[in-house]
Amino acid sequence: MTLCILAFYLFTAVPEHIYILYTNDIEGALLPSTAWWINPYFPPPIGNAAGAATFIKEKRKEADSLGYGFLLIDTGDMFIGSPIGEFSKGKAVVDYFNHCGYDLISPGNHDFDMGVDVFRDIVKNVKAQVICSNIVYEDTKENVEYLKPYTIIQFGDLKIGVFGLITEYMKGMTTPERFKNHAVLTEIETARRFVDTLKTKGVDLIFAMTGIGLRHDRRLAENVPGIDVIFGSHSATALEEPYEDSINHTIICQNYSHLTSIGFLDLKIDKKTKKIIGYRGELIDLLSDEIELDTVLLNKLKKWEKDTQKGFDEVLGYAKKELTRAGFEESPMGNLITDAMREYFNADIAIHNSGGIRSNFKKGEITYRDCYYVDALSNTAVLMKVSGEQVKKILEVGVNGRHAIFQVSGIKFKYDSRRPINERVIEIRMTDGTLINPDKEYLLVTNSFLAAGSGDYAVFKEGKEVQETYTYLRNIIADYVRKYSPIDKDIEGRIIDVAHK
Repeated sequence: MTLCILAFYLFTAVPEHIYILYTNDIEGALLPSTAWWINPYFPPPIGNAAGAATFIKEKRKEADSLGYGFLLIDTGDMFIGSPIGEFSKGKAVVDYFNHCGYDLISPGNHDFDMGVDVFRDIVKNVKAQVICSNIVYEDTKENVEYLKPYTIIQFGDLKIGVFGLITEYMKGMTTPERFKNHAVLTEIETARRFVDTLKTKGVDLIFAMTGIGLRHDRRLAENVPGIDVIFGSHSATALEEPYEDSINHTIICQNYSHLTSIGFLDLKIDKKTKKIIGYRGELIDLLSDEIELDTVLLNKLKKWEKDTQKGFDEVLGYAKKELTRAGFEESPMGNLITDAMREYFNADIAIHNSGGIRSNFKKGEITYRDCYYVDALSNTAVLMKVSGEQVKKILEVGVNGRHAIFQVSGIKFKYDSRRPINERVIEIRMTDGTLINPDKEYLLVTNSFLAAGSGDYAVFKEGKEVQETYTYLRNIIADYVRKYSPIDKDIEGRIIDVAHK
């Protein structure tokens, strides 16, 4: 138990207010950055972790001076998504959490991207309590022992019960190896169970820390009475002001990703009923011009940067023009990635999800850092044998409109978005112009996320002779840049929606 949690018991009565600061979807983005979304031409500097540390310290001091309760939480997807997070195996983010005195943390799906053992190590070293109610062992269905299914925080006579949820679609968001012997219970049923459990413990308020996305948070609020506040993550859907469910009046909060801001919620408490009688909330941009950086933390992070990013700024090649990504159409970046994958393994076909392309290549120098950020989710390449008929089934999933389209290499296809789902793909040709043979077997290379077969992507599980290569896509992209610099990719008519012609 941290010093901050111990301090809760110093209250002798119910505080009139509770200050709660919250972060989510940090994805290892600890180092100072720029607010390109505010001004793309002259972006103001953002302090990220060093700015957050100062703001947290000031807000904690303010709460103490007013006799208010104070709580600092993070709701997951903590470290995967940046070099300093990934290559320190989350230790740099643990340093940030411990330096700032986080009280409660709950995991997101990406926190298991380097396997259960790496996340266990994070839990072991972080001083905060780590909460999740629906991660269980696959064989026994018992809660894993290294996570607390719930906790009770006490501010004098006020008792707050807290439980946590990770997405019930976790199985398809990671590989069996990374989530070995683990399973996830359904969100709604688990929430009902732990709301009832916490009520039997005599709590006055109930908070949920979730990594299920805003849409599912709203579903949770509508279907599970008794939750006072939900602090969410996963979709990184920033709520500039808290959302209040109209059915059960649950307050929902979620921050931006990448620690460019921090969420603040002020709950007003009735001292007699111990219930929430008012609230205000906002997201505070961590602008360096307005918030002084914590130099002690910044120096720690610079050391982590030096230790984890050797060679990241080596120039691998050049781009003749900016290579951009797109969600629902063919993109130059998609063509580059799939061409690189197909050539690296001498495969017939390459397929990559547009949502997995996390950055563009700017015109000019391309460094390994640029390649890393294109595939910041640390995908690896997976090989499998598929028939031409299975290729059609895969492409049908890519154009069903439920998610971003697939980028392809080795084939060109036409589809009609006006037609019924699973009947939209009308023509598939190999790059030599011949029609794909439904009965012929082809060597397909895809990424580890798609190969895991979540939801609609279960079609990838139909492949035969599946081989996890453990080769990172960012390294495949880097090799391609070295070989073919200067890079110049265009739209080639690989994906055509005839409805828009």
